[in-house]
Amino acid sequence: MHVALVMRDKETDTYWSIMTGDAIAGNLKGTRLEELPLGEKTQWKDWVDRHPDTDVLSVDGREHIESNPYDNYFASDSGFRGTSAKDGRLDTKDPIYSFHLDGKTYAVPFTAYEDGALFRVGERDVFLYRPKGVAVYYSTLAFQAAEGEFVRRANGWYHGSGARLDPEGQGFAAPGGAPTSVSRIDGFDTFWYMWSLTNPATEILEPLASTR
Repeated sequence: MHVALVMRDKETDTYWSIMTGDAIAGNLKGTRLEELPLGEKTQWKDWVDRHPDTDVLSVDGREHIESNPYDNYFASDSGFRGTSAKDGRLDTKDPIYSFHLDGKTYAVPFTAYEDGALFRVGERDVFLYRPKGVAVYYSTLAFQAAEGEFVRRANGWYHGSGARLDPEGQGFAAPGGAPTSVSRIDGFDTFWYMWSLTNPATEILEPLASTR
């Protein structure tokens, strides 16, 4: 049994897989969702500190939940309804960053890139970043560049264009607003069992030795 969230579009009675972005049943079956250029997964307390004027969208008039129904789920080693990974390269509930690039599928455990790490993907370097000790809710930052290298210095991560990683700003900022070839990679923070059951041909990346 493959367990991953499927969302129903009431207007067209279409069912969408969040793991693939495809319509798997309904009137729009065979089409793909249009992915937003940028999203951030975080906790409300952290978001509202940075964006105090944020509007909150309610669901059925409810704008606040007293207890988090996912707390027990995150604390458990088991998957949804006892589901476990068939691919034993990682543990069932290992949190990972997963993405598609150049027609191939990749995954990297969170522990492999705390405080930043470089990965070789085909002919390019991919840079992944999570601050040390952050909650599982924190969105992984993932980047590639058409040219230039990512390097670690004493005061942070830089790209060859002179741009410096700004985790709060969710990107690389060049001095004086100069252009940079760094771009975000669209990916997905999830658990290994959910991703591997849906994407069995996934390659697990290892960080380059120079960034360990």
